[in-house]
Amino acid sequence: MFKLIKLLILITILGVGWWLLSPLFIDKKVDEELDPKVSSALNFVMSKAGEGLQKAGEKLSQTKTEDLQKKVAELKESMDNGSNLNEQITDENTMNQFMTEMAAMEEKEMSEDMMDVANPKELATGAFVTVAHEGTGDVRLISLGQNSDTIVRLENLDVLNGPDLRVVLSKSSDVEKAGHLGEYIDLGELKGNKGNQNYSIPAGVNVSEYHSVVIYCDSFHVVFNSANLETGK
Repeated sequence: MFKLIKLLILITILGVGWWLLSPLFIDKKVDEELDPKVSSALNFVMSKAGEGLQKAGEKLSQTKTEDLQKKVAELKESMDNGSNLNEQITDENTMNQFMTEMAAMEEKEMSEDMMDVANPKELATGAFVTVAHEGTGDVRLISLGQNSDTIVRLENLDVLNGPDLRVVLSKSSDVEKAGHLGEYIDLGELKGNKGNQNYSIPAGVNVSEYHSVVIYCDSFHVVFNSANLETGK
């Protein structure tokens, strides 16, 4: 019985030891493209552009037809009233100018609508530095557009693997230990210690209040690496 207990304890120790130490010797590479939602957003823009062009064309055609009918009636009336040809030509030129200006206005409005619908934008960047363990990599904070997600993208990541590593977004800068984290958001488990990967930020978060991205061992409260976020000038 005593030997069985010792065996169980030994197996438990070995299991825990493997869980703790094996990640240090195993690399996991993840190579995600820039979030698929970016492509979806861009496709959405193209779709809206097509709809906008069609709508603008229909509106322009309808307005042009109505205006032409109106102008024809006015010209007919002016001719009946003895109006001279120069006045008629001037009236036609005015109408053409109006139509040109209206078409330009439609194009501008459609362009502004497209920009509002989806316009992926880089909000901030950073680079990982060594804290508890050596590591490098780039960080990009990207908004996918109005009413879309904002993501943290890690690129060219090369850090030491470890147990229970998390990617966190912190309101603090220069995070070197757990006590420096302050208020933060856990974005999820580190997908891999090498490569490129994306992490969605929960909706409603004011990202301007957050100043660093940290790779953090939650089980042992150890900061592996951190990156301060710098906004574009």
